[in-house]
Amino acid sequence: MTTLVTGATGHLGANLVRALLARGEKVRAFVRKQSDVSALEGLDVERAYGDLRDRRSIRAALDGAERLYHTAAFVSIRDGDRQELFDVNVIGTRMLLQEARRAGVRRVVHTSSFGAVGINPGGASNERWTVSPFELGTDYERTKAVSEYDVLLEAVRGLDVTIVNPAAIVGPWDFRPSLIGRTILDFAHGRMKAFVPGAFDFVPMRDVVAAELLAMEQGARGERYLVTGEYRGIGEILQWLEELTGKPRPKFAVPPRFMQYLALLKDPLERRFFPHKAPRFNYHSIRLLNSGKRGDSSRSRRELGLTPTSTREAFADAVAWFKARGMI
Repeated sequence: MTTLVTGATGHLGANLVRALLARGEKVRAFVRKQSDVSALEGLDVERAYGDLRDRRSIRAALDGAERLYHTAAFVSIRDGDRQELFDVNVIGTRMLLQEARRAGVRRVVHTSSFGAVGINPGGASNERWTVSPFELGTDYERTKAVSEYDVLLEAVRGLDVTIVNPAAIVGPWDFRPSLIGRTILDFAHGRMKAFVPGAFDFVPMRDVVAAELLAMEQGARGERYLVTGEYRGIGEILQWLEELTGKPRPKFAVPPRFMQYLALLKDPLERRFFPHKAPRFNYHSIRLLNSGKRGDSSRSRRELGLTPTSTREAFADAVAWFKARGMI
C-alpha cells in the first residue's frame, strides 16, 4: 500500500513522513523539483516530482496510491503573495482532490488550519465555527477557509476525505524553518530586541501528527477535527525560551495598538518597495495575537482518541532539535 504525502519537505510533512515510516508504510513524497529536500535525506521514501499547479504531475503522483495526506500549503503573511496563495492553497487543493477521487484513492486527510475556523466572541471556537465574511483575516487564512469548500464538495462526490485543523504548530524537524521556528532562532541569536504582547493557541507537533494518523483511521468523511494545544501569552513563551536557550528575554513590550498603527504605514510600503521580503509582522498578525481566539479540541479527543501533550515540552523539543543541527 502506497501513501502519498504532499508537503513532505515542510514542517508537518517532515514529521509525518517519519511517523509513517516508523509504522512500516510505503511513503511517496510529492515534491517540487526546486525544493530543498533536506527533510527527506536518508529516508526510504519514493519521490514524485511535480507541483500542485500542474494537474498532469498530480495525476502521475497519485498513480497506485491508496492513501493521501495533503499537508502542502503556501504559508505567507506577505501582502504581495495573494495570487500564489490562491493558486496553491485553493486551486491546487481542488485539482489534487479531484484527481484523488478519479484515481480511486481510498482515504484522504486534508490538513487545513485553525485560521479556517471562525472566532467565537463568547469563548473557545470548535469545528462548528466557520469564518465570517465580515471577519478580518490574513490572506492565508482566507485561502485555507475557501479550500475547505472544495474538500467538502469532493466528499459529496464520493471521496472519503477528512479535515484536520491544527493551531500554531511547535516542534522538531523544522528544516526551513517555520514562522515559529524563525522566531525561536531570532530569540536564541539575540535578534529579538522587543516584543508585542498577545497570546495564541500553540499545539505540539506530536499532537498534530497523532491527529493526522488517527483521522486517517477513524475520521468521519466530510468532517473536520480541530487540533489545538494551550492558549499561552507571548510573555510566557519568551520566559520558556529564556530557560531553554539561556538567552535573556527582551524586556521592552511595545503596545499592540501602537504597532498596529505602525503596520498600517509599514505594510503598503513593504508591498510597494519590498514585495519579496518576508515581514516580521503585519497588521493582521498583531491583530490575531490580540483577538482572544482560542480553540476547543474536545471533539478530536472524544472521537479520535487524541491525547494532548505539553506545549512547553514542544518548545523544548524544537530548541533541542535546532541545537542538534548546529542552528543554535
